[in-house]
Amino acid sequence: MATKGKFLILRRFRAGDSDVMLKAYGPCGMVKVFVQGGYLPERGLLGYLEPFNILSIVYQQSGEIIFLKDILGVQFLSYLAMDYSTYIWMNSLALFMEKWFLQYDPDIFNLALKYLTLKISNHNIFLIKFKLEFLRRLGLYRDSIFEENLGKVANFLLKEDNFIKIERLRISQSILSKIDRTIEDHLSSSL
Repeated sequence: MATKGKFLILRRFRAGDSDVMLKAYGPCGMVKVFVQGGYLPERGLLGYLEPFNILSIVYQQSGEIIFLKDILGVQFLSYLAMDYSTYIWMNSLALFMEKWFLQYDPDIFNLALKYLTLKISNHNIFLIKFKLEFLRRLGLYRDSIFEENLGKVANFLLKEDNFIKIERLRISQSILSKIDRTIEDHLSSSL
Protein backbone atom coordinates (compact mmCIF):
# COMPACT_ATOMS: atom_id res chain seq x y z
CA MET A 1 0.00 0.00 0.00
CA ALA A 2 1.40 3.39 -1.01
CA THR A 3 1.53 6.32 1.42
CA LYS A 4 2.32 10.03 1.07
CA GLY A 5 4.82 11.90 3.22
CA LYS A 6 7.29 14.76 3.45
CA PHE A 7 10.96 13.90 4.07
CA LEU A 8 14.08 15.98 4.70
CA ILE A 9 17.04 14.48 2.86
CA LEU A 10 20.17 14.30 5.02
CA ARG A 11 22.50 12.15 2.87
CA ARG A 12 22.63 10.67 -0.60
CA PHE A 13 24.54 7.48 -1.49
CA ARG A 14 25.02 5.52 -4.65
CA ALA A 15 23.44 2.07 -4.47
CA GLY A 16 24.67 -0.01 -7.39
CA ASP A 17 25.19 1.33 -10.89
CA SER A 18 22.00 3.32 -11.31
CA ASP A 19 20.18 3.43 -7.97
CA VAL A 20 20.26 5.94 -5.12
CA MET A 21 19.85 5.45 -1.38
CA LEU A 22 18.86 8.46 0.71
CA LYS A 23 19.05 8.91 4.45
CA ALA A 24 16.02 11.03 5.33
CA TYR A 25 13.92 12.20 8.26
CA GLY A 26 10.14 12.31 8.02
CA PRO A 27 6.88 10.77 9.23
CA CYS A 28 8.54 7.36 9.67
CA GLY A 29 11.45 8.79 11.70
CA MET A 30 14.97 8.30 10.38
CA VAL A 31 14.77 6.08 7.29
CA LYS A 32 16.58 4.99 4.17
CA VAL A 33 14.81 5.84 0.93
CA PHE A 34 15.61 3.64 -2.07
CA VAL A 35 15.23 5.32 -5.46
CA GLN A 36 15.43 2.82 -8.29
CA GLY A 37 17.21 4.30 -11.31
CA GLY A 38 17.88 7.55 -9.44
CA TYR A 39 21.29 8.04 -11.10
CA LEU A 40 19.98 7.53 -14.63
CA PRO A 41 20.14 10.81 -16.59
CA GLU A 42 16.90 10.05 -18.43
CA ARG A 43 15.00 9.98 -15.10
CA GLY A 44 16.27 13.46 -14.20
CA LEU A 45 16.00 12.94 -10.43
CA LEU A 46 19.46 13.86 -9.11
CA GLY A 47 18.65 17.55 -8.63
CA TYR A 48 15.65 16.62 -6.51
CA LEU A 49 17.63 14.13 -4.43
CA GLU A 50 20.23 16.60 -3.12
CA PRO A 51 20.88 16.70 0.64
CA PHE A 52 18.80 19.28 2.54
CA ASN A 53 15.92 19.24 0.03
CA ILE A 54 12.44 18.38 1.30
CA LEU A 55 10.64 15.78 -0.81
CA SER A 56 6.91 15.21 -0.83
CA ILE A 57 6.66 11.65 -2.06
CA VAL A 58 4.48 8.61 -2.56
CA TYR A 59 6.24 5.64 -1.04
CA GLN A 60 5.95 2.08 0.12
CA GLN A 61 7.64 1.04 3.36
CA SER A 62 9.31 -2.24 4.21
CA GLY A 63 10.94 -2.13 7.65
CA GLU A 64 13.38 0.78 7.81
CA ILE A 65 13.57 1.09 4.03
CA ILE A 66 11.20 3.20 2.00
CA PHE A 67 10.77 2.62 -1.71
CA LEU A 68 10.09 5.82 -3.61
CA LYS A 69 7.17 5.46 -6.00
CA ASP A 70 6.63 9.07 -7.11
CA ILE A 71 7.76 12.62 -6.29
CA LEU A 72 4.84 14.98 -5.66
CA GLY A 73 6.88 18.09 -4.91
CA VAL A 74 10.25 19.42 -3.82
CA GLN A 75 11.22 22.29 -1.57
CA PHE A 76 14.77 23.12 -2.65
CA LEU A 77 16.98 23.97 0.33
CA SER A 78 20.19 22.55 -1.14
CA TYR A 79 20.83 25.83 -2.98
CA LEU A 80 21.41 27.48 0.42
CA ALA A 81 24.64 25.44 0.75
CA MET A 82 26.30 27.22 -2.18
CA ASP A 83 29.20 28.52 -0.11
CA TYR A 84 31.42 26.22 1.90
CA SER A 85 30.76 27.64 5.39
CA THR A 86 26.99 27.32 4.92
CA TYR A 87 27.45 23.76 3.67
CA ILE A 88 29.49 22.92 6.79
CA TRP A 89 26.76 24.51 8.96
CA MET A 90 23.96 22.53 7.29
CA ASN A 91 26.04 19.36 7.38
CA SER A 92 26.70 19.71 11.13
CA LEU A 93 22.94 19.96 11.69
CA ALA A 94 22.41 16.89 9.49
CA LEU A 95 25.02 14.87 11.41
CA PHE A 96 23.34 15.70 14.72
CA MET A 97 19.93 14.82 13.27
CA GLU A 98 21.19 11.48 11.94
CA LYS A 99 22.49 10.58 15.36
CA TRP A 100 19.66 11.75 17.62
CA PHE A 101 16.41 12.28 15.66
CA LEU A 102 15.12 8.76 16.25
CA GLN A 103 11.33 9.25 16.20
CA TYR A 104 9.29 11.66 14.12
CA ASP A 105 7.90 14.76 15.78
CA PRO A 106 6.47 17.60 13.63
CA ASP A 107 7.76 20.18 16.12
CA ILE A 108 11.31 18.82 15.86
CA PHE A 109 10.98 18.60 12.05
CA ASN A 110 10.05 22.31 11.98
CA LEU A 111 12.93 23.12 14.34
CA ALA A 112 15.35 21.48 11.91
CA LEU A 113 13.89 23.43 8.97
CA LYS A 114 14.12 26.69 10.91
CA TYR A 115 17.82 26.19 11.62
CA LEU A 116 18.67 24.85 8.16
CA THR A 117 17.34 28.03 6.56
CA LEU A 118 19.10 30.50 8.89
CA LYS A 119 21.57 32.86 7.28
CA ILE A 120 24.15 33.18 10.05
CA SER A 121 27.90 33.26 10.48
CA ASN A 122 28.27 32.34 14.17
CA HIS A 123 27.74 28.64 13.45
CA ASN A 124 29.22 27.15 16.64
CA ILE A 125 26.94 29.11 18.96
CA PHE A 126 23.83 28.46 16.85
CA LEU A 127 24.63 24.73 16.74
CA ILE A 128 24.67 24.68 20.57
CA LYS A 129 21.40 26.65 20.62
CA PHE A 130 19.87 24.12 18.20
CA LYS A 131 20.95 21.21 20.41
CA LEU A 132 19.61 22.94 23.53
CA GLU A 133 16.25 23.56 21.85
CA PHE A 134 16.18 19.91 20.78
CA LEU A 135 16.76 18.87 24.41
CA ARG A 136 13.98 21.17 25.59
CA ARG A 137 11.50 19.90 23.01
CA LEU A 138 12.22 16.33 24.09
CA GLY A 139 11.66 17.36 27.72
CA LEU A 140 15.25 16.45 28.63
CA TYR A 141 16.61 19.93 29.36
CA ARG A 142 17.51 20.63 32.98
CA ASP A 143 19.90 23.21 34.42
CA SER A 144 21.34 20.52 36.69
CA ILE A 145 23.04 18.64 33.83
CA PHE A 146 25.53 21.51 33.43
CA GLU A 147 28.23 22.82 35.74
CA GLU A 148 27.20 26.17 37.24
CA ASN A 149 29.09 28.47 34.85
CA LEU A 150 28.12 26.36 31.82
CA GLY A 151 24.50 26.28 32.96
CA LYS A 152 24.30 30.08 32.88
CA VAL A 153 25.60 30.20 29.32
CA ALA A 154 23.31 27.35 28.20
CA ASN A 155 20.30 28.92 29.89
CA PHE A 156 21.01 32.28 28.25
CA LEU A 157 21.35 30.70 24.80
CA LEU A 158 18.15 28.73 25.24
CA LYS A 159 16.08 31.72 26.38
CA GLU A 160 17.50 34.32 23.98
CA ASP A 161 15.25 34.70 20.92
CA ASN A 162 17.02 37.68 19.36
CA PHE A 163 19.16 36.02 16.70
CA ILE A 164 21.03 39.26 16.01
CA LYS A 165 22.20 39.33 19.62
CA ILE A 166 23.25 35.67 19.44
CA GLU A 167 25.04 36.33 16.15
CA ARG A 168 27.19 38.96 17.91
CA LEU A 169 28.00 36.78 20.93
CA ARG A 170 31.57 35.64 21.49
CA ILE A 171 31.94 32.56 23.67
CA SER A 172 35.23 30.70 23.95
CA GLN A 173 35.53 27.45 22.05
CA SER A 174 36.43 25.58 25.24
CA ILE A 175 33.13 26.58 26.91
CA LEU A 176 31.15 25.64 23.79
CA SER A 177 32.96 22.27 23.63
CA LYS A 178 32.14 21.54 27.28
CA ILE A 179 28.47 22.41 26.74
CA ASP A 180 28.41 20.26 23.60
CA ARG A 181 30.01 17.30 25.41
CA THR A 182 27.52 17.65 28.26
CA ILE A 183 24.59 17.64 25.80
CA GLU A 184 25.94 14.56 23.98
CA ASP A 185 26.55 12.72 27.27
CA HIS A 186 23.07 13.59 28.50
CA LEU A 187 21.47 12.38 25.25
CA SER A 188 23.53 9.17 25.38
CA SER A 189 22.34 8.39 28.88
CA SER A 190 18.71 9.46 28.27
CA LEU A 191 17.85 7.98 24.87
